[in-house]
Amino acid sequence: MSRGQGRVFERKGSPYLWVAYYSHGREEREVARHVRTGEKLEATTEKNRHEAERWLKHRLGEIAAEKHGGRPFVGPSQERITVDELLDGLERDLRLRDKWRAAVASSAKAVRKRFGTWRAAELTSDAIGKYIEGLREEGYRNSTINRRTQLLGQAYKVAMREKKLSTSPFITHLSEIGNEREGFFETTDFEAVVSHLPEYLQDFARFGFLTGWRKSSINSLRWADLGDDVIYLRAENSKTRKAETIPLEGELQEIIERRRAATVIKEEGKEPRFAEFVFHRKGEPIGDFRKAWATACRAANVDHRLFHDLRRTCARNLLAAGVPQAVAMKITGHRTDSIFRRYAIVNEEQKREALAKAQKYIADSPTRKVVTMGGGK
Repeated sequence: MSRGQGRVFERKGSPYLWVAYYSHGREEREVARHVRTGEKLEATTEKNRHEAERWLKHRLGEIAAEKHGGRPFVGPSQERITVDELLDGLERDLRLRDKWRAAVASSAKAVRKRFGTWRAAELTSDAIGKYIEGLREEGYRNSTINRRTQLLGQAYKVAMREKKLSTSPFITHLSEIGNEREGFFETTDFEAVVSHLPEYLQDFARFGFLTGWRKSSINSLRWADLGDDVIYLRAENSKTRKAETIPLEGELQEIIERRRAATVIKEEGKEPRFAEFVFHRKGEPIGDFRKAWATACRAANVDHRLFHDLRRTCARNLLAAGVPQAVAMKITGHRTDSIFRRYAIVNEEQKREALAKAQKYIADSPTRKVVTMGGGK
């Protein structure tokens, strides 16, 4: 079969005429249809064979038009792919690169619920735009909406990279200026929340409060990552993909000592075993605890905060204590100044103290001059 011409043929066991042709380097086979009505053509008459030839020419014309800047050709193999299948491919890709997280899974689940059964080739920018409008009307933040639509866009990119699709819809990215979260914990609020957490989460939260480490980084810590007086965060478990260290000092040392005491897992009728992870639940890595966290916030009468707010809190506390920003960033694992400054939230009392210090400095300056305004004598 010439790649440029294609062919019409009969398929064993099928009552219909078929056409075969090449698109994007691969052979496409499909049932021939009437160009005008779309009806399948049975292999019964010579007239139908002529119609099948017309269908083949129609398909080859669509392929040629794409090569000259026309609408992307969507063949039968692409027409069958669903959004669910695209998201399956994205999940495989993210897991392969160790980037599949609980938050990503949650966003993917929401996208599947809305578009999962849709044919990927039929999902339009207009349909996605209406989805975005609906989420905004329901009160979702722009950042939350972007995380969902960003995943959808990534799924299309993976499919196109693997040559499963040749085109993707345009997806609007909403502005997140002024949409940043500014949650943080005062120490009393934090202690109140911790007191209502399950025991296996209490030291986990305290570690986050003191270090500003991400939840996934804390969850990845194994006893093999601890030295005599330092904790090592492996590069593969760091969002920045850089290895980090933090010294065991003060309360951090106390947390680790408590965790050592909880290393041995004793279960009735079983031999004692040792937990591989520093923070664990019955020897297993700690899973999704958003429900337990929200329950503790309500019980402590604290407006719902995220565990990630501990990261912002740590950044603010380090700077307020006079720690140089470069050192603070090494502790929390921030890579860029801009992101760290977003997290280093300053409250009104700190602003007040800063203004008072600045005014005192000006008043005490020996070189301060009084300038008469208006040129009067």
